[in-house]
Amino acid sequence: MFLCSYYLKRTWLFLCLILASCQAEAPFSRKYSCQFVFSYDQHPTSLLFAAARSAGTYVYVTASGDGSSSFRHIYVTSNDGKTPREDNVISTEIEKRTACILGASNNIGIIIGMTNFNGLWAYDRSCPNCTNLQALDWTGNRQQVACPKCKRTYDLETGSITNGEPGESLLRYLCAFDGSLLRAWN
Repeated sequence: MFLCSYYLKRTWLFLCLILASCQAEAPFSRKYSCQFVFSYDQHPTSLLFAAARSAGTYVYVTASGDGSSSFRHIYVTSNDGKTPREDNVISTEIEKRTACILGASNNIGIIIGMTNFNGLWAYDRSCPNCTNLQALDWTGNRQQVACPKCKRTYDLETGSITNGEPGESLLRYLCAFDGSLLRAWN
């Protein structure tokens, strides 16, 4: 009886330790809501789809309009430094029924792109280390973004800080492109 109780306690302790270790920080942020769906069928020439297919290509995605008006705009800015900002009008009934929540702020938006080694990723474009919402800007090599306020630089391959004071990595959202719809969410 004593031996059985001993093994039962050890097994219980082992299970508790394993479950406690599963409480590590999730790789995807839930700090702000992100719900973005963009249709290839409606916008086949969008820069957003080049970013979903080409390694090292990233775009800023911002939005205007609250969805209750007859039009909403999705703005896409490439990291190539040459292409002007793209304006995609969201006007079909199907598109208008889809929520568009771009993380911390629709005006600041999210960054979507295909990393060289880790696949398609989406990040919040607001600095995770500044108390006020601060938009991140492309750096000279356009594979990193920097905060003009705290001066931290973040690598888009990993989301980690590459220059500046230690702090939080970029807020990452789930992202997928199935050939028809590009989605970013949490």
